[in-house]
Amino acid sequence: MFFQQYKFTSYTERREIRFKILRILVIVFLIFVFQQLIRSYIISTYRMQAETMQPSFHSGDMMITAPFYGTQKNIERGTLVVVEPIEKPMRGFFPTVLQQAISFFTFQLVNPFGAGGSSQAKPFIRRIVGVPGDTIYMSDFVLHIKTKDGGHFLTEFEVTENDYNIKIENLPENWDNSLPFSGTYPQITLQEGQYFVLCDNRIASNDSRLWGAVQSDSQIKGRVLMRYWPFSRVTFF
Repeated sequence: MFFQQYKFTSYTERREIRFKILRILVIVFLIFVFQQLIRSYIISTYRMQAETMQPSFHSGDMMITAPFYGTQKNIERGTLVVVEPIEKPMRGFFPTVLQQAISFFTFQLVNPFGAGGSSQAKPFIRRIVGVPGDTIYMSDFVLHIKTKDGGHFLTEFEVTENDYNIKIENLPENWDNSLPFSGTYPQITLQEGQYFVLCDNRIASNDSRLWGAVQSDSQIKGRVLMRYWPFSRVTFF
């Protein structure tokens, strides 16, 4: 219908229609570019898509995150951070731009290039539990920490200034300490720039127990500022 009407309009009307369409496209493009700049340098949004951070977060929760600037990061114990994907997807320029555009206009509900992809190829929200200089080990899903200046081990809850809870469930029958996520981890000492990150849900999750310590300069990209959805559970961090 539109094209039939367009066909019989005057040259002046056609030009006005083209200008209107062009203006709309330019405005949409500028909004998208502006959003990408804000997302890269000021704040971004993150949608929790799994139950890895229960009981603190649930699938579907929406958060605002902010990037860290520079390579020297002094991150407080207990901070919720954005960790770079362990397996970065190999995409060209145009698929990447298309992915970002679709994510922008659908509020991260549609992910055309993520279906069937590895869960390791997406950014993670994790909690900083071990910081540089700590000597740590895990027993019964709880991290035990001897700080750099400490004389003995304390639990993670005794050394952090940020209150949080963890979710622990009974392991399947015959699950022993040699299997992943068994609730144990050998003693290690974190070096400069290394952080030990964990999920609050200590059973069905991937974290430093599997990857090892993460590097602050290359793998930790931002921190969680607040949860804004659902409105009934708005929280600042």
